[in-house]
Amino acid sequence: MMMSQERRHFHCTDGLDVVFDLKGRMVADEEVRLVCASVAAELMQGCAATIDWSAWIVDVHDAYGQHVMTFGFDEIANEVGFLPALAA
Repeated sequence: MMMSQERRHFHCTDGLDVVFDLKGRMVADEEVRLVCASVAAELMQGCAATIDWSAWIVDVHDAYGQHVMTFGFDEIANEVGFLPALAA
């Protein structure tokens, strides 16, 4: 059975700084959480500076800009076993 995919944008922010996902990705509903974890881990691992990631979220929007869901970096990191530099 083929899963229906939709374009989703995975923006990351702490309320002050933001990393926009302008291109988006084709993702099935069942894969959104896994992609959130991947996006968060990629940003945390790719940042050379020491950052408190505890306030950061992945804010998911559809192709029309409508909010779909939000996941916290700390929640995602715990699920995938990645231990970022959270609140010191």
